[in-house]
Amino acid sequence: MNKQGFLKGSAILLISTVITKVLGLVYRIVLTRFLGGTGMGCFAGTFSVFTPVMAVFVAGIPSTMARAAAENYAFERFENLRKTKRVAMVLFCTASFIASLAVAAASLPLSRYIPSSENSWLPLACAAPTLIFCTAMSVLRGYYEGLHNMYPTAVSEMIETVFKLLLGLGFAYAARLYAAASFEQTGTCFGIVCKDAAAAQQAALPFITAAAIAGTSLSSGFACVYIILYNKLRGDGITRQMLHADKVTEPSKEISRKLLACCMPIALTALITTLAGMIDMLTVAPCLMRTMKKAPHIFDEYLTESVTPQMLPNFIYGSYEGLAAAVAGLVPTLTAMLGKSVLPSAAESRAKGDSKAVAGHINKMMSLCALIAFPSGLGISLFSEDILRLLFSGRNAEIAAGAPNLRVLGAAVTLMSLSLPCFTLLMTLGRSRSAVLIMLVGSAIKLGGNLLFISIPKLSVIGPSLSDVVSEGFICIAALVCTYHLVHSRPDWRNVFIKPAYGAVMSVSAAVLLRSALHTKLPKAFSSSIITVLCIIFSVIMYLFVMVLLCEMPKNVLKSLFCKKNRKNT
Repeated sequence: MNKQGFLKGSAILLISTVITKVLGLVYRIVLTRFLGGTGMGCFAGTFSVFTPVMAVFVAGIPSTMARAAAENYAFERFENLRKTKRVAMVLFCTASFIASLAVAAASLPLSRYIPSSENSWLPLACAAPTLIFCTAMSVLRGYYEGLHNMYPTAVSEMIETVFKLLLGLGFAYAARLYAAASFEQTGTCFGIVCKDAAAAQQAALPFITAAAIAGTSLSSGFACVYIILYNKLRGDGITRQMLHADKVTEPSKEISRKLLACCMPIALTALITTLAGMIDMLTVAPCLMRTMKKAPHIFDEYLTESVTPQMLPNFIYGSYEGLAAAVAGLVPTLTAMLGKSVLPSAAESRAKGDSKAVAGHINKMMSLCALIAFPSGLGISLFSEDILRLLFSGRNAEIAAGAPNLRVLGAAVTLMSLSLPCFTLLMTLGRSRSAVLIMLVGSAIKLGGNLLFISIPKLSVIGPSLSDVVSEGFICIAALVCTYHLVHSRPDWRNVFIKPAYGAVMSVSAAVLLRSALHTKLPKAFSSSIITVLCIIFSVIMYLFVMVLLCEMPKNVLKSLFCKKNRKNT
């Protein structure tokens, strides 16, 4: 079997992640145009309720399967490897099927916790089938990742994103057109009597959200079909001779016990990770409402004809989650893939007792993460409003509420980009308790920060972002300490942190100066979006130039990716 090394595997996952995130961002941009800040509050609230369920039943499966596959392959237990896949499919898919039925049945009572909860049970019910599809995909994705084959994961993610873009937006657009036509003809919107067009738009939001989520569920189904067909037609590279070499397998109960023992701590950590979204959903709008009563004049700039004082708390929450948090979450998902790509090699080295090799894999991972994290976080902070105007042009009210949050979240982007890959390693290499404890403390800090900052009138709008930065600061430091303690090593501060940070400051500062010069020299009619794109491209070029001057890390990375005989790529 043609195994992919860490750098090649990282490249495959990063390229696929960039493509899927760009398409996902297009999906989010168009959906925001359909729903607005208030509708995005319903959309974000639905996933804040559904994501913890997904975390419990799905989140731990890929890492668990990757570890099991890597260890079995390392010790040439090929028959046991195949049996582990079969047992995992039955075990996890049965559990997710039951959970999916439970979510659909409980969608009405759960929807009471979602902002704008009238009829918001429907989006939650439409999300339920996603559990089954994602579980089957996660088993096979983790299986192939453990065998150093990242292609099934990469291709299935792209298929899922493309169909989400087509079906999700297509269904949402059709629901929007149907709602408008229904109101014009009968004065009702999905059976709800509405006094005017504005009321009809508000009444249609849960139904448009449900249509978009139904398209998302179907897209997961298409991706699931692909990876199952890949498994049937392409196989895993294990020959009959390899299977007959060792016919000894563990009992199914023992395999199930090991899978659950590895999966449950990861699922618990993932569940705790989703608490940040739950905390925001439960605290942001209510705390803003109380703060508005104390100092209503603070919020006057966010009121418009379509945003009344009663709608404002949910509108700000939706703008924060739908715009600021959506953009800020793009970069950490890229670096999280580095943790997934290093996992098979690290698991094999760990199983063989080679702690020096594990430390080498961790240093490679952190070097690449830092190269992405520092310039991205600083650039997002300094270009927050420009980025939102580029992506969500025309949504001025939402941008006004989201830009201050995104400016603060830039720091959280860097911290999350460094910590998420560490958690992947900690949870799968035997330090799940440490990861759980770190996330619990971080969630407590997040909750306390929300209650504190949002209650201060001058900080209320950016309160969720401030609490994110404080909690992510603690989480990042603790995760790095635990990760390097795992291999009794210390990070190379100069190459991993200082040089990327210096390069980020130099390149982003140059881009800020360029932006100022372009706005001064060019005609006022010149599009600010074009200026933003030019500044981002210039910043990237400057960053690469500075990093080449500081060290040869980028050159070595590129050489390792494209030179087949280079041993560093294994």
